[in-house]
Amino acid sequence: MYRHILINISILILLTGSALAEEVNPVVGKVGNFVLREADLERLLNYQSPEALQKVQADPAKRSEIVRQLLLAKALAVISRNEGFDKKPEMKEQLAYVVDNYLADQYIRKVVTANVTITEDELNKYYTGHEKDFLLPQSARVRHIYFEVLKEATSEMREKAKAKAEAVLKQLKDGADFAAIARESSEDKDSAAKGGDLGVVSPDKTNSKEFEKALFALKNGETSKVVETPFGYHIIRVDERTEQRTASFNETKEYIRPILKAEIERKKASEFFEKVTKDSGLEVVKQATATNEENKPQKKE
Repeated sequence: MYRHILINISILILLTGSALAEEVNPVVGKVGNFVLREADLERLLNYQSPEALQKVQADPAKRSEIVRQLLLAKALAVISRNEGFDKKPEMKEQLAYVVDNYLADQYIRKVVTANVTITEDELNKYYTGHEKDFLLPQSARVRHIYFEVLKEATSEMREKAKAKAEAVLKQLKDGADFAAIARESSEDKDSAAKGGDLGVVSPDKTNSKEFEKALFALKNGETSKVVETPFGYHIIRVDERTEQRTASFNETKEYIRPILKAEIERKKASEFFEKVTKDSGLEVVKQATATNEENKPQKKE
């Protein structure tokens, strides 16, 4: 009886252990006899660059696509091995080059350029030397009320649209709420639904010079007169205006860090390549090329 109890307990422990393993390290995909688990996938993903890894982690669809590609590659590899494709001399040669290139790349990444750290002083020095690159253009958060005039419109139709715009402008001057009037009267339906909000606009970011000229002549909270553009008439309001300025060091240092890190890694790799070239006696033998004259048949004396 006790023996049966012990056997049952052992089975229960094994089943429980299997369930826990499944929960801790779940299967993310399988093909044939091959099972890909979460830990395997994470290990494979960690071979990627930090930038590529970050993109995959932020996008579940991209992660699923990588799983699909890994499993498909595994299935194709099984077929090729079963057919002896990997035993062909030309394949062995190409695989050797692939392995060499992969080893070289990983050695550079994980040994030669590993553990590159950027100090605050290095960041500051880069910022000081590239300060002009961090110039932020002026911008404004803008609303508008739009009255469309088609290219083929007659002068009478144009005047009618302008009269509508002038009537709305009078309402605004009398104290009407801009956002409410935009919802009722603007013919730009997308922005009208948001009270005329066009978001933040910077110079040269619209398709109308006339619109931008009127916009950037306004101060915070100001509303324009009726502005004519090739597309019709607009009444423009600036909710918030930001003048041109240079971004501060604190605003830019995390943007600078990967740029500077990549520069230092490239420099370290280049120096290492030069050392390996010298130490290994690497030499590229230049092949002599025959000139056209040399290739001509020579007349025997």
